[in-house]
Amino acid sequence: MATFGINLPLPFLVSEDVAKSAIDSNTLPNSVLNRQQADRFIDLLVDTSVLLKNIRSERKDHSKGEINKLDLGTIVTEGASTTSRATVSTPTEGVVSYDMVKYRSAFDLRTDFEEENLEGTQIRDRVMGMFTKRMAIDIELAAIEGDDSLTTGDAQTAENNLLGVNDGFQKILEAEVPAAQQIDAAGAAPSKLLYYDMKRQIPARYRVAKPDYRWVMPSGPADKWKLDWSDRETTGGDSALSSGMAPGPWGTSMLEVPLMPEDLSYGTAGVDGSSIWLTPMANFIWFIRREITIEWERKPRLDLWQATIHYKCDFEIENPDLVVIATNVAMSGTDYT
Repeated sequence: MATFGINLPLPFLVSEDVAKSAIDSNTLPNSVLNRQQADRFIDLLVDTSVLLKNIRSERKDHSKGEINKLDLGTIVTEGASTTSRATVSTPTEGVVSYDMVKYRSAFDLRTDFEEENLEGTQIRDRVMGMFTKRMAIDIELAAIEGDDSLTTGDAQTAENNLLGVNDGFQKILEAEVPAAQQIDAAGAAPSKLLYYDMKRQIPARYRVAKPDYRWVMPSGPADKWKLDWSDRETTGGDSALSSGMAPGPWGTSMLEVPLMPEDLSYGTAGVDGSSIWLTPMANFIWFIRREITIEWERKPRLDLWQATIHYKCDFEIENPDLVVIATNVAMSGTDYT
């Protein structure tokens, strides 16, 4: 039996009876990936994405639910002679709720192209591999910029119909991170002082987690930090200039995410805004359901094959109190002071 580039079995050819009816797990049983196939497919999406490979992936068998979390933020130790009996502490229980939405990806493969190409019989593998890489880019864009207030529909742009069905991390951060931990750069460029001010806004109770924190930023701010570092007349400056390698601000490493936008509007005129996040990466969660369908259907009168993939996922932040963000950062501005 032929296989995709990700080693998933092709569903059997669609008969006339099947083509006339709704295609689902009953009419096309091989189209629903089994657990092992679904995990391979998810692994491929994660490995192709910069952000998703650095955050938590929760693979679920249901589209909606909760995962438990515990917090122990109060003092639990006392002098042994201070009270007549030991003071007992209990962890605070909480949950992270998820409610996945369905995404769809589809493409057509014309029979003539399938029969006459340099790849030969492996063309489906090649196209599916390319298609899956593009899907990874799309889902990373949704994870970063998703905004369910955007208008979706037949007359809307592909961007709106991708981003407008679910909130991504930026939208969640702006809504849930405490106001004192949101720094408005007001169109200024990132500087060591901006990173300093952000770091100082980490609540004291969470500063012991410093080794887990990372700066998450678009390419522009990442490049500017390396440019600033390269100005140092030291071997460190030489290294930044020659290899692009530089230590992160204030001892915290950077994660450059090229898909993070640098064209956000701010104020009354700014159009090159971006954001910087300071957070432990495990604080960000991508929920994805293992029930993934990959379906091929033959359309004889159009002389082509249609491929359609459906899957469900959601984006959540376990504890917004851990996060500090800077908004309205602009590469065209003067350094933040």
